[in-house]
Amino acid sequence: MANKLILQTDIIEFDLDGTLVNTTVAVEKTWRDLCKQHNVNADDLFEHSHGSRTSDVFARFFPNIDNTDNKAAIEFERTIVETFPDDVVVIPGARELLQSLNPHKWCIVTSGNKGIATGWFKEGKVFHDIPKPDVFIVADMVTKGKPHPEGFLRGAEILAESLNLDKSKIKKLVYEDSIAGINAGLASGATVIGVASGFTPKRLYEAGAHYVIQDMKSVKVLDGDKIELELKVIGKE
Repeated sequence: MANKLILQTDIIEFDLDGTLVNTTVAVEKTWRDLCKQHNVNADDLFEHSHGSRTSDVFARFFPNIDNTDNKAAIEFERTIVETFPDDVVVIPGARELLQSLNPHKWCIVTSGNKGIATGWFKEGKVFHDIPKPDVFIVADMVTKGKPHPEGFLRGAEILAESLNLDKSKIKKLVYEDSIAGINAGLASGATVIGVASGFTPKRLYEAGAHYVIQDMKSVKVLDGDKIELELKVIGKE
């Protein structure tokens, strides 16, 4: 059963994959190809990798692959973009939501590397009609990936400074689809909205999400400048 809820916040921090754009099919195909080459159990990898940086997955499951200077991770993500572009789709409602918000009051915090993450905003890609946000935190900009809150803390700090707001008092809303991301958002002190694009609402609530929505069509922007939103929230079972 869905309930309507109104939230007001100073800034919004979005995860990217699974939250705004769904690359799951493309990513899983690429991982399966690599797992087959190196005799790694793909299902085990998927169970422990969602929301993690590609470099961290390489370190855990492919320690024999040389990832010096993140070169293996970058090549892996390039393969996703070039080999399976037709398998990438926008999360329903995401484009309309981003177009309705003050562009200076939201950012992206992703576990992806710069090439693949910012690439979706380039000409011919899924978000080509939306300007790339001023604040875009990617994998190599943090020393610790999700579930550590470093990325969300850094994104909020930069936005707070640009908006002349006190970073210790700023109201933050985080949208995440992964367990690691939800944990990171919570640790950053944000109100966390789980997006049920991969995990069940029950699992997202168990991870600590304050609220859960099905997709971005469940978000109505009442005021894009003051960031007042109406959410159609999936209730806890």
